[in-house]
This record gives sequence, structure tokens and C-alpha cells, in this order.
Amino acid sequence: MIINLNKFVSVKNIEVNLTKLIPGIYFLIWVDETTQRWKRIKGQYIPHKDGNYLIDHGFDLKNTVPRVLKYIGESNKPIKRLIDHYTSVDEADNRGIGPKFTHVRIIKNFKRFFYDTIRLHHESLLVRKYLPELNSASNFTENELIILRNSAGLVTPYDLLKPYTFHARDVYKAFKAWETEDENYLNTQLIKKLKNRAGLVHPNRRNTTLYKNKKGLKSKFGYWFHSAVVPNHIKQKKAMSDWGSRIRKYTKLFNPERYIKIIKRDRIASQKTYRRDTAYIKKKQSIYYQLRKIKKQPELI
Repeated sequence: MIINLNKFVSVKNIEVNLTKLIPGIYFLIWVDETTQRWKRIKGQYIPHKDGNYLIDHGFDLKNTVPRVLKYIGESNKPIKRLIDHYTSVDEADNRGIGPKFTHVRIIKNFKRFFYDTIRLHHESLLVRKYLPELNSASNFTENELIILRNSAGLVTPYDLLKPYTFHARDVYKAFKAWETEDENYLNTQLIKKLKNRAGLVHPNRRNTTLYKNKKGLKSKFGYWFHSAVVPNHIKQKKAMSDWGSRIRKYTKLFNPERYIKIIKRDRIASQKTYRRDTAYIKKKQSIYYQLRKIKKQPELI
């Protein structure tokens, strides 16, 4: 990632206009005397001590190259979030990253839909692309770290990221469906399996893709999008299925011990599930038989 330092402002020179506190995306970087600077001459980037360009080399699993880019965020009040970031020095305080940045850039002049206050799209795409180590989708498990080490570069960290397939138009379509409570959208775009392996539905299980909660009140768009659309959308379901198959393939190739354990675990779980479902079906059939038997008895006069 090539960064133009002229578009950033030092934390010592930030000016605040309280009349223009509008939503925006902000980038936080760290620049000091040891940071390599570059100058652009005829389309070529050449090292220069007074250059105004910086190069962030991206995600490095071993942290051998220090990152210039430290954080990407989105907020309705970016200045307030920057204060939270800079003053958050306690590791237990999750408001920010602490004073680990020296320059800031806030982008405000980008197209935003009036409903897009749930911080789910622009930030998700940018963080996944430039700072995957800060994304929840890239909290690599021990198995995935072993795959990266044993693959000798054949598998990259981006190959292991959980997919996020949504475009801005998908968010807009979901909002219009939520606004009108369109049942057709739920039936055609979302996949929600309520039945278990036995083909039965537990009486206490609720369809979370519905627009209303348990109390019959309409859910907020942000909550509904996260809980219903993101995990159940057709595009996301297919991408997650492909991702799971890919992880299983990588595990078999580069972590065979783990793969054998998974096979044994799944075999035992399948047997337990089969016995449980069989017992459940027999019990239900017995109750159904008893009810039919009662109905067939002649009425007393």
C-alpha cells in the first residue's frame, strides 16, 4: 500500500470544526525518523529522506517488517473516536489502540446512504484488504497457523480469511426489504435451515431471519443485517461452504495429524447424532400413535 503523507495530518496539528462533524472513514499511521520515505519521479518511487510517500508492505505473519498503517475505522464522529484511540492506554480498555499513531487522515467526501450507520461495509472491506490481522475473520486458529508454516508460501493468510461477499448494492437491497418487510426477500435471498438431521423442528427454535423479534417489535436494521443477512445470504452461504472445503483440503495436506483427529471426531459425533435423532423420531411416532388411538375411540353419550 502506497501512502501519500501530504494527505495526512499530524496528531499535533489537527484542527477541529464543531460545525462539520460528519461521518467518515479514518486511517491511522505511524511515522518516525526510522521510517523509509520515498519520492515519486516520473512514475517511479525512489528512496529519499525528504520524500512524501510511504510504503506499507502489508500483512506479515512473522512481523519482520514494521507496519506503517496501524488502524482503519469508521465513525459517525471521527474526532471523538480519535480521542478514544489516543487516550486508550490500558490493554483492558477496548475503546482504541492507544497512542500508537502519529498521523491521521479522515475521508468524509464519499457517498454514504442514509441507512448505512451500522459500520459494516466500507470498513469491513478496507480492513480485510489492508489490515487483516485486526479483522475478526483473520483470528487464525492454531491449525491455520500450522498450515501457513508448513505450506512454505503456497497458502497465504488471505486464503484462510473467512469470506465477506457483500457489495454496497446488497446492503441497499437488504435495507429496502427490511423497510417494506418483504417476505419474498426472505424466501429467495436467505437460506435458513430450521430442521435438524432428523427433519424435525424444535418447538423452541425461532427463525432469526424474521424482521420482528420475540416481542413482536421490528428489529433495527443493523442488528437484523448482522444476525440474519450476513450468515444466511445465498452468496455468503456458498462462499462459506467453499471456504470450509478449502480449509479441510489445506488441513489434509499440511496438517495431517489434525485431519485424522477431525475424521475420528466427526465419526463419533455422527454416531451420537444418529442415535439421538432415532430416539427422538421413535418417541414422536409413539406420541402420534397414542393421539390417533385416542381419536379413534367412540364418543361417550
